[in-house]
Amino acid sequence: MATVEQAQVYHREHPDEDGPGPGETAEQHVAHKYFEPIRHWGLGRKQEGVLFYCFTIPSWCFCIASAALGSYRRTEAKSFIACATIWLTLWATAWLQTATLMIQRASWTRDEANLKDRKQYLYLSVRLQRLMIVTATICLPTFIQAYVRRDSYKDTPYWLIFLLFFIFNTVGCVMNAYNNITWECDRLHYEEGEPPMRYTSLAILGIPS
Repeated sequence: MATVEQAQVYHREHPDEDGPGPGETAEQHVAHKYFEPIRHWGLGRKQEGVLFYCFTIPSWCFCIASAALGSYRRTEAKSFIACATIWLTLWATAWLQTATLMIQRASWTRDEANLKDRKQYLYLSVRLQRLMIVTATICLPTFIQAYVRRDSYKDTPYWLIFLLFFIFNTVGCVMNAYNNITWECDRLHYEEGEPPMRYTSLAILGIPS
């Protein structure tokens, strides 16, 4: 089955048999099927996921606390500085943790026959999207209300911090959605004949399906 059309015909005629996906050649299918997954350094998937949320959820909480404290006590207050520092540290840790795992499984380091790593890369991309979307969602209304009051409030660092972080996360979401999520979803769907995630639109919003 050297062509996509032949593979599609095969799948229609043999729906219960294991054969090449619509975008696979027979050689690629054999390579995918018998590839031995590479074990990467680091924690197991479950433990690593728990650690990620131990950083992520508190970072969102401290982001909200920073937004509230900055509005009432301004950015010179020690309470705001402490909350903002913890928020940014936790967020950066969660972001770097996920980015490091993605680099281990990126297209320039992996064998394309390694479907397990490719699916994990997609999962990590969706997780990174979730981290950035929620953070951007918190930062946007905070920036809007602070910017509207900028003349009377006179605390430029307050709205500027949340504006810059909103821009960074929004740009990151767009690039991640285009370069990683939709790209990997389409490739895996094309090669395997079934989508790795049922709804790509939900994956773009950081919700696996």
